Amino acid sequence: MKQISVDHAAKIVGVSSATMRNWVKAGHIASAKTRPLSFSEMEVLSLKNQLSSGSLQKLKTRANKVHSEENILPSEYASNNDLVESIKAIIDLVNCNKLDVEIVLFVASLRLLEIDEEMDREPDADIFDFNSFKAWRRNSAKVEIEKWCYSLGDIEDKGQYATIYDLLTSIVDDDYLGLLYQSLSMEGRKSEGGAYYTPSKIVEDSLRQYANSKHETFLDPCCGTGKYLIYAAEFLQLRPENIYGFDIDATAVRLARINLIRAFKCHDFSPHIYCLDSLNELATGEMFCETNDLIGTIDIIATNPPWGAYKNCGVLPQFSHQIKSGETFSMFLAKSLNLLRHGGQLSFVLPESILKIKTHADIRKILLSQGRISKIAKLGRQFTGVFTPAIRLDFIKGVPDPNWLVSIEANNNISRVEQKRFLSNDNYAFDVDVSANEEILLNKIYATNHLTLFKNAEWALGIVTGDNKRYILDVYEESSEAVFRGADVHQFRLGEPKSFIHFTPNNFQQVAPERFFRSPEKLIYRFISKTLVFAYDDKQRLTLNSANILVPCIPNISIKVALAYLNSSVFQYVFKKKFSTHKVLRGDMEKLPFPIITKYVHDKIEGMVELILEGSGVHEEVDEFIFSTFHLSSEDAALIRNEVGHLRWNS
Repeated sequence: MKQISVDHAAKIVGVSSATMRNWVKAGHIASAKTRPLSFSEMEVLSLKNQLSSGSLQKLKTRANKVHSEENILPSEYASNNDLVESIKAIIDLVNCNKLDVEIVLFVASLRLLEIDEEMDREPDADIFDFNSFKAWRRNSAKVEIEKWCYSLGDIEDKGQYATIYDLLTSIVDDDYLGLLYQSLSMEGRKSEGGAYYTPSKIVEDSLRQYANSKHETFLDPCCGTGKYLIYAAEFLQLRPENIYGFDIDATAVRLARINLIRAFKCHDFSPHIYCLDSLNELATGEMFCETNDLIGTIDIIATNPPWGAYKNCGVLPQFSHQIKSGETFSMFLAKSLNLLRHGGQLSFVLPESILKIKTHADIRKILLSQGRISKIAKLGRQFTGVFTPAIRLDFIKGVPDPNWLVSIEANNNISRVEQKRFLSNDNYAFDVDVSANEEILLNKIYATNHLTLFKNAEWALGIVTGDNKRYILDVYEESSEAVFRGADVHQFRLGEPKSFIHFTPNNFQQVAPERFFRSPEKLIYRFISKTLVFAYDDKQRLTLNSANILVPCIPNISIKVALAYLNSSVFQYVFKKKFSTHKVLRGDMEKLPFPIITKYVHDKIEGMVELILEGSGVHEEVDEFIFSTFHLSSEDAALIRNEVGHLRWNS
């Protein structure tokens, strides 16, 4: 059976090579071989016949196409009206005429090189006739365009692409190609790959710190269209052949190569930027791996890696045995540490969840064992369409220093904490929100003789129906009963029911044993929350999975007293400083310290809670009393109140 290359297959079918790769991933055509990618000639001819007959016309029109509602221009460019209008005009042309995104990007690359005066174009010549471009200033630019041009195959609607070519007159952004690619990419595809356009300021801040020191090599293992490579060229004063970039996206790699050529206008060179799966194919240490010479040699690695679970269905990445979470950014960190030389530095943009979530304890331990964290900068929400806040982590590979201080940057304020503290934290949590004085206060709270919920409680999830539209009612029906969501849970008490359900456990996707819902007494708490919000229930009511169940059984502490502590300012403070993961997790709750108190104190707190449940108690009164059970001073209490703010008891 004859096998043909991906480029040859693309020419036969009449699409780009990138489109053929995408069709393989989507299962529209089976490959005969994956490395290098090749196809059975019979399979390719069959696909071509189906496209020609119209039976796969939907596939043809969707290949590398975009839909206007799925295009999002990164927000940092919102004020640049000329740039925004230019991008929108191109998006409209692509959408209206179902143009191929890769060809559009080729046309934009060609136009940028002409603007740079890399070559001359004969007036009114066919932009896809390579011979119409003359007097190339550098052979490297000529070679890149020539290879790309011939890989595109036959092109329809050349006039529409020529219109786009003419739209591009002056370009001010260094990574215009990346911006255009991101804007044309389907939002679903970006989300699935965990890849988003990195704002210029983040990249600049990441690399400017290295500008005044001597470095020889730079690498970005997931370079995308090369934004970090462009800034490395500007700030690090490196030779172009010492800048390395790798990415799994073939189109992005083409753009990155052109971007780096444009960044070094006085050098004629072939960029060291290649299309491969960095986690599986870069510097693996295996025999015949051509990039093994990079292991332990790189001075600086900086990137914004993909976020999310590793989804490649092929071979597991080299570092998967160390990274049990399967998290892509953790494996890129582990890979980069292997590439850095001793004393080398890395700068990664990461989700804030890396700081404390138990899932990421593995990569935190690796970092703490292999060097020094120089800075953790809290960046907040930075990416268009992404809710997760981000951080930048800067690191120096080498022997850990027991006296090393990590700089913490947040809201233009800089503080320092001892790195060795992270080693002693549960799950090696990077509790960057805790200053030295706050650490003293936390230690004082935990110094109180106490018990915890660990092995002293039962926990249960609320109902997962699998289809809320089908099962959740907006109004009461006969034989239905109230069901509470997280938003219905307030401190101490549940709100009025807004939803109802017929309790038929066998119909639901997931249901805790009914005894939890029907418990004579239980606590119900918001699962997704920045603060602790616990309510008392003695009416055997149902909850959905945004409102989970806790049945505490701490020796000599009643459920109502436990409720008072869980809603207290002290526990809010501990939760914010030690955990603060936007989720109320069982593992964190099991570490909260319930003081061992006398019967008099216990009964006093319980009486206050009963008044609150009846509607006549004062929340602040029980909160104030709880301060005294930890032997906290008025200054300590004031600090806690100031930090957690005025508690919205009824929120």
